[in-house]
Amino acid sequence: MRNMPHARAGFTLLELLTVITIIAVLSAAIFGTMGIVQKNARINLTKSHFQLLKSALDRYAGDFDDYPPSDGDGLKGAQSLHACLTTTKKGGPYLQPGDIPTCDSTGNGDTAFADQWKHPIYYLHHHDYHNQVPNKRDFRLISPGPNGQYEDGDKNSDDIVNWNKDKPE
Repeated sequence: MRNMPHARAGFTLLELLTVITIIAVLSAAIFGTMGIVQKNARINLTKSHFQLLKSALDRYAGDFDDYPPSDGDGLKGAQSLHACLTTTKKGGPYLQPGDIPTCDSTGNGDTAFADQWKHPIYYLHHHDYHNQVPNKRDFRLISPGPNGQYEDGDKNSDDIVNWNKDKPE
């Protein structure tokens, strides 16, 4: 370069634009993948909370000879579930504060257990769906999942449920 008096050291505009484009494409791929990983992590954490709820519900049923009531409605059931599993009666509380996140299920101070998107986890006692499959003799737990829409655990929905949607019991 020293022998050429008019040559400049540095990058051309085309080279800089090429590098910036490559970085942008790689960043988009990484951030897209991170979004999928984060979504899957939230789904798995909600499923693990379902296992905690199932264990607590089984202990509750052992003490009270039945699962908590749900009053025919998944949202009322969510509120009842929280009240019953945090009671100090008999062997309670069946879950400790902080074991599972909670939310205001109605905006009126009604507390319910929440999924990872801060939506209430619906709960239904088996009597409220007439002992039909799935979960004929126990309960149903339904999270609206990533899209936030309750679809009653429909097979094609993204709802997170405590049964196998492909093979109902």
